[in-house]
Amino acid sequence: MKVSVIISYKNEMPFISDCMNSLEDQTEKDFEAIVVCAHTAHADADVIRNMDVSFPLQVIELPEDKDGPAAAKNEGIRASRGEYVFFLDSDDYILSETFCELIRLSDGKDIVAGDIKRTWKNRLHLLNGMKDNSALCPTETADIASALSNILTSHMVLTGIKATGLLIRREFILKHSIMFDESYIYYTEIPFVAQLLVNAQRCVHISYPFYFKRLHQDPVYHPSLNQTMKTHVRLTEALRAYIDTKKITEKTTPSCEAEYDALFIRFYVQRITRFFIKDNAENKSEVFKKAKECFSLISEDALKNAKHYHHMIIKYSLRHTLDKTIKRIRMHTLRQQGLRYFHDWKRIKQFIYRHVFLNRSMNDDAFLFESFFGKSYSDSPKYIFEYICKNNPGKYKYIWVRDKKKKLDIPYPVKQVKRGSLKYMRAMACSKYYITNIRQPMFFVKRPGAVLLETWHGTPLKRLGFDIDEAVFGTPRYKINFKLQSGQWDYLISPNEFCSETFPHCFAYDGKLLNTGYPRNDILYLPPNERTKLTCNIKNELSIPADKKVILYAPTWRDDRKLSEKEYEFSLELDLIRMRERLGDEYVILLRLHYLLVDSLDFSTLEGFAYNVSSYDDIARLYLISDILITDYSSVFFDYANLKRPVLFFTYDLNEYADELRGFYFDMKDLVPGPLLFTTDEVIDSIINLHDVEKEYRKKYDDFYNRFCSWECGKSSQRVTEEIIK
Repeated sequence: MKVSVIISYKNEMPFISDCMNSLEDQTEKDFEAIVVCAHTAHADADVIRNMDVSFPLQVIELPEDKDGPAAAKNEGIRASRGEYVFFLDSDDYILSETFCELIRLSDGKDIVAGDIKRTWKNRLHLLNGMKDNSALCPTETADIASALSNILTSHMVLTGIKATGLLIRREFILKHSIMFDESYIYYTEIPFVAQLLVNAQRCVHISYPFYFKRLHQDPVYHPSLNQTMKTHVRLTEALRAYIDTKKITEKTTPSCEAEYDALFIRFYVQRITRFFIKDNAENKSEVFKKAKECFSLISEDALKNAKHYHHMIIKYSLRHTLDKTIKRIRMHTLRQQGLRYFHDWKRIKQFIYRHVFLNRSMNDDAFLFESFFGKSYSDSPKYIFEYICKNNPGKYKYIWVRDKKKKLDIPYPVKQVKRGSLKYMRAMACSKYYITNIRQPMFFVKRPGAVLLETWHGTPLKRLGFDIDEAVFGTPRYKINFKLQSGQWDYLISPNEFCSETFPHCFAYDGKLLNTGYPRNDILYLPPNERTKLTCNIKNELSIPADKKVILYAPTWRDDRKLSEKEYEFSLELDLIRMRERLGDEYVILLRLHYLLVDSLDFSTLEGFAYNVSSYDDIARLYLISDILITDYSSVFFDYANLKRPVLFFTYDLNEYADELRGFYFDMKDLVPGPLLFTTDEVIDSIINLHDVEKEYRKKYDDFYNRFCSWECGKSSQRVTEEIIK
């Protein structure tokens, strides 16, 4: 057996498949895998044992009196049989050529080290985005000093030092009795690696990332060990690891010592000093006391080569109390922030928001409304606003957020503020009621007594928030930010029982759910005479011939086609020219893009048949005039179903979208009240034979309506308003 892969496991089931698949794809097949499960993961052990893999797999369960990564790795070493051991965490993965390349350079070496790359991506998305990795650049180091230097300088801070990703000769580990210190919770790898390096006779370092350290986006349902530990415990243990490692490496060369000390200096300045100035941080004095033990161990060469501020703050911390040190750090931080603010008007406005506007009195009679980042006067905020205006004339003050590009057409007296402006921030700070259908800005501060109503904007077919395994469309902090934002919501509207079951989990929300239906759908339940009159008015407004039937095409956005923070590109796969040829005598088509999509479509050659209504504020009004809805994975069909009119699903990229990008809450084939269509011709044929399609899907449509639309009755705005204004 050439390699024993030791995998420590503790409640990482959402990630273990990527780990195992990366082993399954290895070009070098002479290895075994040893998965060591912590005692809290007994339920998962059988699942792992039964995985369909082609390599030898051994699953060990730690006894009740042992826990943690150190104990798991030591148990793996004792159970290993290979010539080499390789440590792999169960939430990480490696390239397919990892063992092949490391073994190729292993002859006579104690350690072969590749680089580690930190990533938020799953294995599939990372491999798809990687360039050709055939040109590896091995850099062989013949002495321990150079090996230590290479491995140390490949990390930016002290805590980046890992035993994972190293191919280590098993006989070498046993000969020097090198084991993990089980008294550590998290940073046991730092002194372990130090022991390896000071005892090794010959090492090879390959400057190429074979190992991918998977960072966890989800700190609520699937946190990493790092995310579950209290900050002061983590920092204190890292400082202890530095002290222990200095004892181990005291006989190394001065250059290696200076490089290791440089990692510590950066760690202190970048991590620990930031902890000190947090007002709610626990046990600052404990961390400061431990840090002072470390200062005397720093070499003069490391201090001399450090940045001026780094050198100064180390010296200052050594000579002064914690309170004085915090004061000095705050002064430096404020000075640095001031320099950044001076060149950044956005930061200046946020500073004014926090330090000026939030100190003003709150207006108890003020409402702030926002829909789709101020791009439209629409959705549930619009209908709640209109209900309050009609039933409470002159009682409240109203402010609507608008996009900087246009002024909203609002039929009631209201103040409009540009999103991002100082007036906008003042309104956010001083209005008692904030009603929005999107997430509030990250800088928003929820004041005591203020009411934040989140209406959201649809029943989800696609997985949302914390139910997405990996948010490829968001930032690495997507889920962390989502949790912070949902924690500020006082109320969240639910349109049906499915959402009431799903929203608390996908939003990590534990506030009050309003089981009222969506206010934006009230318009769909107007009395027949009012509906007919309104339909005629809307058609006239859009210059749609009264004798033509209307098709509404409303596709959603593709998560992987991101252009900017709030914009995605869209490719029109529906052949409108062919549709006009076969349907133009009877129909017109309206194209309504998702609010995140860039509207760059040219319909000049399709005049009289195709209408671009992407900028039309209220899609509910478009539902009223539409005889058929064509969509894909958008939530619009949940709302349109209230009208009991036919829906066609143009799902040309179903497999990619469902499997790779988001995933669905339902099997579309079982759920949707209409056919799944994959070509323009299929869409056209379904429209021509619409009577047969309606007949085929009538039972399914009725069941769908009863499941998702039964709460809607035209009074949702009233129900919501009465709840938030008691």
